[in-house]
Amino acid sequence: MKGRMGLLVSIAAGLFAVIAVYLYLDARETELLQQSALQDVVVTRADVLANTPIDERMIRIEKIPRKYVQPGAVTKAGETIGRVAAVPLQRGSQVTGMALLAGGAESLAFNVPRGMRAIAIAVNDVSGVSGQIRPGNFVDLVGTFEYGIPSGTAGGQITYSQERTEAVTIAQNVQIIALGGAPAEASRDGEGGPAPLQVEIPPGNVESAILLVTPTQVQEIVLAQQIGSLTLSLRSSLDSTPIELPRLDENTFLRVPMPLKPRAQPRWREMRGTAR
Repeated sequence: MKGRMGLLVSIAAGLFAVIAVYLYLDARETELLQQSALQDVVVTRADVLANTPIDERMIRIEKIPRKYVQPGAVTKAGETIGRVAAVPLQRGSQVTGMALLAGGAESLAFNVPRGMRAIAIAVNDVSGVSGQIRPGNFVDLVGTFEYGIPSGTAGGQITYSQERTEAVTIAQNVQIIALGGAPAEASRDGEGGPAPLQVEIPPGNVESAILLVTPTQVQEIVLAQQIGSLTLSLRSSLDSTPIELPRLDENTFLRVPMPLKPRAQPRWREMRGTAR
């Protein structure tokens, strides 16, 4: 009887050993496969400071053994470019989703492409298309300017001669990237604090439009706001073709001919009148 029990114990121990060896070999095989299987991961080319927008020059794709890929690592460059580093990233480190903010989440500057500028112009219900403009829309800028030659003073005010008003299209097909004004109350936080950057501003509450323009257009628009008034003209989303527009003043608009200046009396008529 004792011999039979010893035999059963020996068989059980042998089976246990076989199972243990199998499990070890299986785990080892899985580990080796993980080490040999490579996966694309986005890594940084250089140190990246926090709150820095990431572009294609700052990252590269590197193949890393799957075992060493960090949880949440970004695997495609397109998922990183245009986003913002939430924390400092060291050179050669893997970029994870938790380390990124959505582009524009913290500052409007992240929505401005290289070589372009953002500029705000004041608008009201008339100049801002009744508040119906929205980020992503394209507009034309029309300026109204008054001209005149100083001719004297009256009542402490300068008087002008040859006065006229002109309307000039300053820029065409300019994109609106944000709006300024009073947001809807529902978009504010529960404690009455400031609303986040990207908020929905109801029609009638729009006070300024932020436009995406070139550096040269910045100068033109700033000057135009100082010497005249600007109005936005909303374009169709299907029409981006610029057109030639003339400078328009009140005479050409109303087709009124310019009055003739009185002609001086000829000298010979004065002499003949004297002879009489």
